[in-house]
Formats: sequence, C-alpha cells, structure tokens
Amino acid sequence: MISHPMVKIHVVDENTGQYVKKDDSKRPASSYFEKDNVDYILPIMTQPYDFKQLKSRLPEWEEQIIFNENFPYLLREFDESPKVILFFEILDFLSMDEIRNNSEIQNQKCGFRKIAWAFLRLLGANGNVNINSKLRLQLYYPPAKLRSHLDVVEVFEWWSKCSRNRYPSTLYVTVRGLKVPEYIKPSYRSMMVPQEEKGKPVHCEQHRESSSVETKPGLEDSKDVVKWKRLPGQACRIPNKQLFSLNAGERGCFCLAFSHNGRILAAACASRDGYPIMLYEIPSGRFMRELYGHLNIIYDLCWSKDDRYILTASSDGTARIWKNEVDSTKTFRVLPHPAFVYTAKFHPAVKELVVTGCYDSVIRIWKVDMREDSAILIRQFDTHRSFINSLCFDVEGHHMYSGDCMGVVVVWNTYVKVNDVQHSVRHWSVNKEIKESEFKGIPISYLEVHPNGKRLLIHTKDSTLRIMDLRILAARKFVGAANYREKIHSTLTPCGTYLFAGSEDGTVYAWKPETGEQVAMYSDLPYKSPIRDIAYHPFENMVAFCAFGHNEPILLYIYDFQVAQQEAEMFKCYNGTFPFPGIHQSEDALCTCPKLPQQGSFQIDDYVPTEDSSVKMQLVKQRLNSVTEVMRASAAKVNKNLSFTSTISSSQQSKAKQPNMLDSRQILHQFGFTQTGIVNVETVPCNHHVDGPPTVVALYDYTANRSDELTIHRGDIIRVFFKDNEDWWYGSLGKGQEGYFPANHVASETLYQELPPEVKERSPPLSPKEKTKMGKPSSSKKNCGTDTVISPILGVHTYAEGC
Repeated sequence: MISHPMVKIHVVDENTGQYVKKDDSKRPASSYFEKDNVDYILPIMTQPYDFKQLKSRLPEWEEQIIFNENFPYLLREFDESPKVILFFEILDFLSMDEIRNNSEIQNQKCGFRKIAWAFLRLLGANGNVNINSKLRLQLYYPPAKLRSHLDVVEVFEWWSKCSRNRYPSTLYVTVRGLKVPEYIKPSYRSMMVPQEEKGKPVHCEQHRESSSVETKPGLEDSKDVVKWKRLPGQACRIPNKQLFSLNAGERGCFCLAFSHNGRILAAACASRDGYPIMLYEIPSGRFMRELYGHLNIIYDLCWSKDDRYILTASSDGTARIWKNEVDSTKTFRVLPHPAFVYTAKFHPAVKELVVTGCYDSVIRIWKVDMREDSAILIRQFDTHRSFINSLCFDVEGHHMYSGDCMGVVVVWNTYVKVNDVQHSVRHWSVNKEIKESEFKGIPISYLEVHPNGKRLLIHTKDSTLRIMDLRILAARKFVGAANYREKIHSTLTPCGTYLFAGSEDGTVYAWKPETGEQVAMYSDLPYKSPIRDIAYHPFENMVAFCAFGHNEPILLYIYDFQVAQQEAEMFKCYNGTFPFPGIHQSEDALCTCPKLPQQGSFQIDDYVPTEDSSVKMQLVKQRLNSVTEVMRASAAKVNKNLSFTSTISSSQQSKAKQPNMLDSRQILHQFGFTQTGIVNVETVPCNHHVDGPPTVVALYDYTANRSDELTIHRGDIIRVFFKDNEDWWYGSLGKGQEGYFPANHVASETLYQELPPEVKERSPPLSPKEKTKMGKPSSSKKNCGTDTVISPILGVHTYAEGC
C-alpha cells in the first residue's frame, strides 16, 4: 500500500548511462552543501505526498525543483555535449516491519520501495526541444530483476535494456529555464542551491557587521539603501518633470549609461582639456569624479554586470576598461585597435570577455584578466563588409547582434562556457544575416534587444526606427525623429512599454512598441544640437538626455504623479483641448493606469506616410490657423509681441523647430497659473481621424501559403493597414480576416468600376455608410479642434486618443 510517495529526478547522459557532468565543476548543482569533488549533477527528490493528511487519492506535488545548471548547456547539440534524458522515479518509504521481514531489502541497504518510473528526452528525435510546456509522461513498472551493471544509473538500465510494462497512470511535468535572483536571503534551512543556510545568532551578528562596513563599489557615501518609486514588475512611466541639469563639459556629451544597480550615471563628455568620463551619483545628482585617458570622441560606453568596471570605445583607436572605485581615475586596461572603435560590449555571462566593433569592419573578441595586467586578443571575425556601428547581446549572452554601415545585421551564436572561455569562443558562429531591402545601404546607428528577447530595435539613418520580430523578420516602423547624418542612440524602457529616440533638431520622441502609437514628444528641451543618447533608469521612472555641442547639458527627467494628475484634470476641464504645451503626451500617458492597446487597431499614417495624408494635413493646418487667430487676439492684451505657432505633423516638426514660441509666463498669468517651470506654446492637430485605411481591389486569386497571409479572390475589397515593402502589404477583408497579401495582385478602388458584372456580384462595393466611416474625415474635423495640453511644471503637448 502506497502511503507517502515522492519523485526522484535523475539527469542522465544517454551516451554514458551516468549522471551528466556539470558545466562548471566548482559550482554546486543540486545542494548548497554539495562537496567540491562532485563533478556531476546529483539527483533531487520532491517532498513526500501524504495521502492521509492531504485527504486525496491523487498525488499532486506541484513542486518546483531547481538544478543550478546552465540550461543551454543541457540543450546543446555538439558532439562533446551530453545527450540529456530526465528520469522520474516514484518511490515510497518502507516501514520497519517490511525491512525486517524482507532479506533482499536488507541486502540492498535501501529504505525505499520503487513504484514506477518515466523518462523525458530534452531534445526529441525530431529535433524539437521538450520544454516550456506541460508534458504528460507514461509511467512504467520497475523490472523485478536486480541490477547487472553497477557503472550506470539503475533507472537508465531499465530504460535501455528491460522491456517496458505500462503502469496504469501518468505523470505531468514542465521543464523550463529559470533565472535565479543574484541574491537570495539566507534561511535557517536552505531550500535551493544558491540559498545560504545560517543560524539566527550568526546571521544577525554578521548582518550588523556588514551593515556597518560594506559599501557598494565606487560609492563613497552611499551606505543608505535607496527606495525607488517604481516597484519591481511595474510598468514604466513617461518622465514629465525635470529633475537635474548636469554639467557635460564645454562640448557636451556623446553617450551615457546608468549602472545596473541604478546608483551611478556615467557620461562620455568632451571638454577643453580632453574627453573625460564623468560619474554622477543617483538619485542625488552629485558629481563624483572624472576618468581621463581617451584622446578623442568616446562613441560607446558599457557597464559590467557587477558594476565594477566601465568599458568605453573611442575614435582614438582604443577601447579602455576603467575600475569603478573611489580612488581610481586612470585607465585599468587598454585594448589597441588599428582604426576608430565605434562600439564595445562586455559579454553578459563573463565580464572578462570583451567584444569590440571597429572601422576596419572586424569584430574582435578579447579576454581581459582583471587580476593581472593583460588583455589577449583571442579571435577576430571579418564577416561584415563595412565598418561596424553597433553591437548588443541578449540577456543570457547566447546571441550577439552586430550592425554595419551598409544596413546589414548579423546574428551570432555566442554561448560561453564559464570555466573554458577560450574554447567556447572557438565555437562562435554566424547564426544568420538580416539583409532587408528597406534599409539596404543605409547605416545602422544603434541596435538593442527588446526585454522579451524576441525582438530587435534597429535604428537607421533614414529617420526610421524599426522593431523587428526575430522569428519571422517582420518589422514595425516608427517615424518622426529626424536622423540622416549623426550617430544617434535610442532606447527601450526596461519593461519594453515605451521606445525613446532623439532627433537631429533637439527633440525627443516616445512611442508604444506594441501599437506604433506616438505617445510623447519633448519639444521644449534647450538643446541646439542633435540628441545623441538617451538612457532610461533600470529601477526608477527616470530618463537622461544628452547632446554633443557647445555647453550642452545632461538633462534628467523623472515621473511625477502630481504633475500627471494636474494634466489629466486640466485635460478634462478643457474637453481635451489646451492652448499650451511643452512635452506632448497621449491621453493614455496621463492616466494613472495605462490602457491596454486594442487588438487589430492600426494607424496607417504611423507606418507609411503618403502624399495624400500630407495634403490633408495641410488642410487641417489651415483650419487650425483660423482657430489660433482667436488666441493671438487674446494674447495681444498681455503682450503685443507674442504669437502662436502651429505645427503640421510630427514628421515635419522634426525637420525644423518653430522659432516664434509664445512667452509662457504671460500666458500662465492670464489663465490664473503661477510659473513653476518653462512652458512653450504650440498647437498640434488631431490626426487620428484625418485619413482612414485606403482600400484596394483584388485583380487575381491568391491562396495563402502561411498562417499570416490572406487568401483573396478576384474582386475582393481589402483595407490596407500598412505597406511592409513594395511586394507585400498588410490589410484585412470585410470578414475581419487580417494578413499579408501580394501587392501586385491588387489595384486601386477606381478599377472596381471596370470589373465585369459577375465579379461585382461576388464582391459588392462598400456601402456609403462604410465609406463615410473609413475615408470621410470631414465630419470628424468639425469636432476635432486642437489636441494640446498645458503642464504647469514643464508644459506637455498631449495627443488625445480620440476627438
């Protein structure tokens, strides 16, 4: 009779029949108290399931078993890699009476009864991995005979040599990779491998000692723990209040980055004396120190994962590593190159591994010994045919992405074995090359992996940002920020909710990556030069901007709930229209709880700006100019020299700023506000109902070959949401079906009249009501007006969701 069963999990190598060897023999894999001489993964058991206590005849362990092993190491397909099979053995305790009465059990010296077993190959015979989903495994009876081979795991011998007699039950399991927190609080009883086991008196005593002595690296007076306003897992907000204006030298700042713990902001600046790296303490904004060594512009800056080192790339032909210590201001390591170095990154898994991209089109991999004075060049890749502008890794470091001046993105396999770095680098290889016709020959300014790891931000010098799905290589476009000449960096927020990008006219834009909607625009920044870099804080709703030019500062903005609440109240009071702005934000950004994007909603103007939309925007501009005449008349009472300006669209706004801004102090006084910041005036046309999706008519039949394509028939009316390229467009049929269709199979709706009668009966034209809803914006224009909002702190232009 089974009373309290448990499950024992074995990780076995199919090639040897023994337990899988550890990736790092010095790292414990199954228990915190694991001995150093154990070089294989020990089995782990679940807690016993007590039928009597839990009052159930069906055991449900629902327990998470953690093996502290590198997950990709168990899934690799190299010759020397283990071929992993997981064995699940169901056992039960033996009572003392059973042990006394059974001599065979006494000889085996085993206190468990073997009930059933199951197995799971991590890599199936079809090449698919059996992970990240619940799997149902068939259980088998253990064979009756004793073991014959003592050099292999017993359950492996059952699987390989014995016949399988099905047990009348199954076992549900789920296998997935898990990112364990870097720090786990010690406990009286260690419940997982990384968790330290400490008694109460010892733990309290050591905690007192550490709290009085320990400090974070590079922070002199930062013993206090900072409580960030953004909670873990909370969505990021759009910062709406200026926090600091930091000095960046006489010539401004080219790039900047927050440390991973959020306590330091590093800025690559330029002054009369050289090109220092300035360090500022966050959140106080206090200047800490300067790091001197580079002889020319610093193009890239990167922190190591533990924040103890800073890596920089410069046009002086060197990449340099700096120690983040209180008394350290000189270069720690120098990596020489034959030309300009545009980008450099630490490998996420191994800080001793540095990758650089150079003007000579070569990617170099360096091994840097942090204890000895040495940096060894261990490998070079010359796959690119033009100089390399940007590099980035995914979070685990399994893949690297490199972009060059010809618009080519190369995806690399960059898995690293911690205890054998040089041997791992020899196996690095090209995964694939992304050569999109849309940005062929256009330099790539910046690359960044989306926080979900499945998409890639590609910033190109055609004033377009793209977020590409790495699985199907489909990209969403973001337009508005001008970038044709300068090397400009953009960034995604840590949660992936927003995308920030600077413009060559000194404006910063923000979009929602999921919908492509532009939700904010910082139009009142004091920059006269292009915005070079943007950094979002890892734990706070804070963003930093910098520009490279004469006396350009570093600006830090933070999210203020009161400011957002005031903006939302004013937005309601004035029925969605205000004559004052400064930062444009959408109505969603003003809400305390952000709205979820509606599925299936697309704005064609967000993807493909057409000539028709430009003409219609001009008509809207003329209407808005007539409205602003009333505002000019009222403002003349305050100051006869004041005037309003109107903007046409975000894309035109990025080409040139409007110089004749209204004096905000006078306007605020006129409307009863007191001045607590700088507010400029600008009117923004509502563009949500300017133009609906255009329609086309299918000239030929087409059958979908993939799940994301449309099956169309001759005469079908299709709404075009966006044009992915010259060959494929994305749209929907009247039945609500959406997908891609070939552009050469359709024509404009005017050709519908020329179709034969039988085709017209098959696909009747749109009704007048549908046409009015889709393509007649004149009725909505009357109620639209201008969607602009005032912020008494900064001045925030706000686009309303609807009119």
